[in-house]
Amino acid sequence: MRDKIALVSCSGLSPLGLVVRAATVDLALEEDNIVAACITEYSAQPNQCSPILKDAPVVAITGCKDDCVSTILKEKDVKVEKTIDAESIVVGANLNPNDSARLDEQGELAVAELKKAILKELEDL
Repeated sequence: MRDKIALVSCSGLSPLGLVVRAATVDLALEEDNIVAACITEYSAQPNQCSPILKDAPVVAITGCKDDCVSTILKEKDVKVEKTIDAESIVVGANLNPNDSARLDEQGELAVAELKKAILKELEDL
């Protein structure tokens, strides 16, 4: 894994959006070489991106098939090193988070599963 990796995650208002955001923030707090970047900031700033995304490989964490994260980053000319599909990880683990405002038991399990999967994917970077 590299010295610094920027995770840019879905922040949608679905239960999976909450799971993705929680997993990404947890990893940034737990791992010294991971930073979490706010996709909303990038979508709101015309023709700008944070220096965080220029100093580290960028990994997009999607929450659904729409993949808003990659679309927004592409519009800002940010190179995405890897895209991780959170939906397939959570569904593949037979988890079903169902609250978009608070992590329920299934949500917490989904966060834990997603964090493990993200860390595994980051080993290649």
